[in-house]
Amino acid sequence: MKTFRMMVTGLLAGCWLGLAWTQAAGAAEAVPHNRAPLKPQPYYRLPLGSVRAKNWLKRQLELQRDGLTGHAEELYGDIGQSDWISDTRRGGQNAWERGPYYAKGLIALAYVLDDAGLKAKAKKWIDRILASQRDDGDFGPKPKNWWPNMIVLHYLRDYYEVSGDGRILSFMEKYFQFQRKELPGHPLEKESGWAKARGGDNIEIVLWLYNLQGKPWLLDLAKTLMQQTNEWHKFYAKGEGNNWYPQHIVNVMQGLKTPPLMYLIAGGDAYRGAFAQATSSTGWLKTKYGRVDGMLNGTEPLTDRSTTQGTELCAIVERILATTVAVQVLGNADIGDQLEQIAYNALPADLAPDGKGLRYYILTNQPKCTNERLAFRHNGGKQRSICPGPNSGYACCRSNFHFGWPKFVANMWMATVDGGLAIAAYGPNTVTAKVGKAGQPVTIEQTTDYPFKEGVTLRIREAEGVAFPLDVRIPRWCDKATVAVNGKPQPAVKPGAFLRLERTWKTSDTVELRFPMGLTTSRWYHNSVAITRGPLVFSLLMEAESKTIGSFLKGRFSTNELRPKKPWNYALVLSAPDKIDAEETVAAIVPAQPFCAVDAPVRLKLKAVRTDEGGWGTFQKQVPARAVEPPTSPVKMTGKVEEIILVPYGSTEIRITCFPWTKS
Repeated sequence: MKTFRMMVTGLLAGCWLGLAWTQAAGAAEAVPHNRAPLKPQPYYRLPLGSVRAKNWLKRQLELQRDGLTGHAEELYGDIGQSDWISDTRRGGQNAWERGPYYAKGLIALAYVLDDAGLKAKAKKWIDRILASQRDDGDFGPKPKNWWPNMIVLHYLRDYYEVSGDGRILSFMEKYFQFQRKELPGHPLEKESGWAKARGGDNIEIVLWLYNLQGKPWLLDLAKTLMQQTNEWHKFYAKGEGNNWYPQHIVNVMQGLKTPPLMYLIAGGDAYRGAFAQATSSTGWLKTKYGRVDGMLNGTEPLTDRSTTQGTELCAIVERILATTVAVQVLGNADIGDQLEQIAYNALPADLAPDGKGLRYYILTNQPKCTNERLAFRHNGGKQRSICPGPNSGYACCRSNFHFGWPKFVANMWMATVDGGLAIAAYGPNTVTAKVGKAGQPVTIEQTTDYPFKEGVTLRIREAEGVAFPLDVRIPRWCDKATVAVNGKPQPAVKPGAFLRLERTWKTSDTVELRFPMGLTTSRWYHNSVAITRGPLVFSLLMEAESKTIGSFLKGRFSTNELRPKKPWNYALVLSAPDKIDAEETVAAIVPAQPFCAVDAPVRLKLKAVRTDEGGWGTFQKQVPARAVEPPTSPVKMTGKVEEIILVPYGSTEIRITCFPWTKS
């Protein structure tokens, strides 16, 4: 008998005491679920390569391959000649995080995209790391290099999943024995504060190996790491705790995974509730530093809520990855909303649409990108921290961003604890995994133009009458969602929850989902207004004049300044403070690269007036790269009413997102 019920967080708590598996077709090894005494969790990550992107989403991966990721070893000496893969022994940053950062993204991209050329590049990084292990178990170009080694552990896990290379497990076990011996006398913080702040990354891989092997000493190591890592749960709750540099924007975002992982070890509401406290719209972090794209303002320390402060690209990709861990451990559908918000707004807004440039910082109101003074506390060492190009600000971001899209794609689907599948984020892709009690293979194709359009179709492509649960996420923002299985509408579709569909599935079964996307407004700095439609934030469509100020690899890559060709000092005309009247235009076909302003597949036409109140429409005299903040709204009704066009935030390179407004 077919049954349908809502997935409730913690549904299976206390029911899982053994070991279960789910496996992607072709994956080297089954993925273990939590062994006792770890707390159970409702969802688990699928092995790398289980999810394949299609259409415009696949194009984002191809742009990386053909752009910065595929050419990083040529563009950047601290990657191409890194001590991690060469015998140069230059030290400094060449023996630090940049090489591992890149390899983490390279390996993820190679196997999510299934690209032979990238796989060949990736194998070099794997082989050199494995060959670097010393007799005591340590590895890499520096002894007790705790923080950079954490990054390496992540991509070794990924590689093991796709290769089954037995060297990986023996390598990790030997290294973790070394950590177990050395950490009491040489704790994380002694190596660097970064290691203390980011110890959750180390804990994650120790727990992964523990679940594979079941060796108790690994759980002891995880507890030692837990004691030496930032108390992020206290910081997210009240800004307290024994923490190193808790105000650093990347630490804050990367640390989001740590309390959920600590919850698995120690239990307790303080750990379990920390992620929600950090990301709640009414929490202290969001009310002091929040942005409409889901990020916090931090340049590099947390700053304020203004529209011309920035957030760092490193922070964006780490937020994506930490969020995937949180949704798997906590099982909260709202976390999937956050995952889409960051990936479909902040990430593409920070990358050039041709895959050949990035920005160290993005601003929600950024009407130009120029090589001028920014006056941020940390300006990335260079003024061109907001100009798109291969080099922007500090080198951490151009080394680290590579895993953003690949890890998002890899984690759009999850395994359920009871042998099923769940959707954390929607987009065009195909998932292949083993499901049900017997571990039967199944392939599900997701056909959709989401997040630009409202419809999603899941079609079972390969299944031989296998029973398994399918959990579909209903976005919190959608109160009129519908779900139908083979044309039959399903009951109890609740916003902000997973809807569980249980049945025996067969080839050609379909699940049709509809997520009507209404326009909503939200309030920001100086009572300005931002507009969202479904998961997408919208910004003013601005025509830009581009000027090349740097050229690399014989002109194949460049750094560019972008200036607006027309005035941008608009105030929206609203019939009511929280009501927006707009004409929507949605393209019949979503282009291969929708994150390009001229080809944006969704456009909103709104009424607005030009205003120069408070200096709006000009740039700060002392900080010429940053616009004057919007005047406090409502502003006076001046000038004639015009029509302006808004396009998705992620499609813009220069933008106005938070508008002053006036009453009609």
